[in-house]
Formats: sequence, structure tokens, C-alpha cells
Amino acid sequence: MKITFLTPHLRIAGGVRILLMYATLLAEREHDVRIYVRSGNRIRRTIANIFQVGTPDWIDDMHGAKVIRVEDFTEEALWDADVLVSTTFDNTLKTEALSERKGKKVYLLQHDEGLYHGDRTLADRAYQTPATKIVVSSWLNEVLRERAHTEGVLLLNPIDHTQFYEVPGIRTKGSEVWVLLLSHTYAWKGTAEGAEIINRLRKKYPYVRLAVFGVREKTPPSFQHDAYYFNPPQEKLREIYSRAHIYLCPSWDEGFGLPSIEAMQCGAALVTYDNGGSKDFAFHEKTALVAKRRDVHDLELQLERAITDVPLRESIAREGKAFVGALPEWSTQVTKFEAIISNVLK
Repeated sequence: MKITFLTPHLRIAGGVRILLMYATLLAEREHDVRIYVRSGNRIRRTIANIFQVGTPDWIDDMHGAKVIRVEDFTEEALWDADVLVSTTFDNTLKTEALSERKGKKVYLLQHDEGLYHGDRTLADRAYQTPATKIVVSSWLNEVLRERAHTEGVLLLNPIDHTQFYEVPGIRTKGSEVWVLLLSHTYAWKGTAEGAEIINRLRKKYPYVRLAVFGVREKTPPSFQHDAYYFNPPQEKLREIYSRAHIYLCPSWDEGFGLPSIEAMQCGAALVTYDNGGSKDFAFHEKTALVAKRRDVHDLELQLERAITDVPLRESIAREGKAFVGALPEWSTQVTKFEAIISNVLK
């Protein structure tokens, strides 16, 4: 098949990672895959397209999937393909004006974009388009049913078990409890309130340590912390996760929550809001400690339980790791993705 993916950018982000992995693995299966991204500078995009430079260095091997930079996603700019996969509501709306020559339309839905990413009305309109919808969590199907009276094909995000696994011997036992927090500039990611919760608890439990990681800001965060990892190499992420006793996810809403399952796979106990996407892997007092959505007091209570109740924390970490370890792998999910887009052509 000839397959087009439209991506909003090529910076490291969970949703872009998923898109690029599907594109890469489909190309490995000898499909002809092109990934289109906007670029406003004509000279730069011409050079990049000719020499295929500037491809994401955080993906090991693109397996022949070509990155093409264009000024905009227009009829003239895109090649003729069998399937056209959009990944944002604005790109999905833009594809409506494209002819069938550009491919049968598929919308890979990775968040409720009407919450934070743009106009609610436009997002709902994209949900109502006739494009085949693929959703990465059960919660997103709830969103589609509520907002557009339709439903997508559920395709849970997989985890790369060759990249994420528990590194033995680096998680300390006894005197310290390390809590890991993602640093993000989006308010809805909850970094600020998560840090406030942790630092309040540090006053009660001086043995608690806070580690922070992120890709948005080189400067360490202004709140009190003990370690900061900026844009760590992909192979180092498992070490960061494996040092943590607890991974705190204070995001208000998540389409899925890749960092949470990555941390769980590396043996950290998850404490999280009920943020939508977490419903597929965070089960209260079994695989995680789950607080009510945006209830700061409840999130603090659950984190305190994880800090002070060692048997509970260890049980949550063990069960969470086992559950995530049993989730479908990339090979399984790309086969399902391949089947979905093949059925679109029938």
C-alpha cells in the first residue's frame, strides 16, 4: 500500500512517537510510506527533501519511511496514495477538501483535542467527519460517542519492551523514596501542582526525594527538587524510571499516558489522576493508586499512601509491571493497524 501520514511536527512527543513508529514499522513491511510535515522555509524544506536530512534522531531506523516537508497539506503537495492518515483535528478537517486520489481518510485520534489543543467546535466537527477513526484508549471512544455519536476502532498504544524494562540494582531500598515527575509547560499536564504536592509531603517525610525529567526547558524547574534530567537519551529513560520508587502523573486529562506505562514497565509504582486514558491500565489499589480527576487533596492522599505503605507500594509496582508487560507489543498492534487500513480500501 501507499500510505501517507500527516504529522503536526517532528519534535519528541508521545503522539508523534506513536505515529512515527507505525509509519516506520509499516515501511519495514514493505509498504510505501511517506510522512508529511509543514515547513515554512522553502530553501530548508527543499534541502531536507533532497538529502533526507533532519529526520527525527530519536527514532533509530525509519526503515525507508520518507519524511517530506511541504508548505501546506494541499492537493498539489501530497502524493497520490491508497490511505491518508491524519493525526490532529485541524489536519483531519483539511483532508476533507482533498480528492480520493490522496487516499482513503483515516483519523488516528490520540487525545480529545477540543479540551486544550484548539477550538471545541472544530474538534467536534473533525470527530463527525466520515474518516475511519482509530482511538488509542477506551476513554476516547467515550468522547466520540458523546461528541459525535460515533465510535472508533480501539488500538491501544503498545510499549517497546526492548527499550523499556527494569534495570536491576539501581532502585535504592530503605532510607529514601524517589518520586519521579514529568516537567511540562502545558498547565494541564499538572507539573506545578504535582511538585507542590510532593514538596508538601517532603516536609512530613524528609526521606522523600524528587526527580524531574522533561524535554521542554533546559533550565531546571524553580520548585525544589533533587535531580533534573533534560532531554535524556532514549536509552537512558529506562534508568531514570528504574531509579524511581513512584511515578506521579498529575495530568488532568490524557489520551493514553505513555510515560505512565513506561514507568510501570520499569518497576515504578504509579500514582495518577483518573485522567481518561489511564482507565486502560491504572486500576485502583491493583496496578496503581488512582485519585479522582483534578482532586488535588485525593492525589496527595494517594501519593502519601504510596510513600508510607511499603507493602502496598511494592504490590502496586509488581502488579502494574505485570499488567503492562502483558499489553500488546508493537508487532501485534502494527498488524492490527495494517488490517484496519486494508479494510478501509475494501
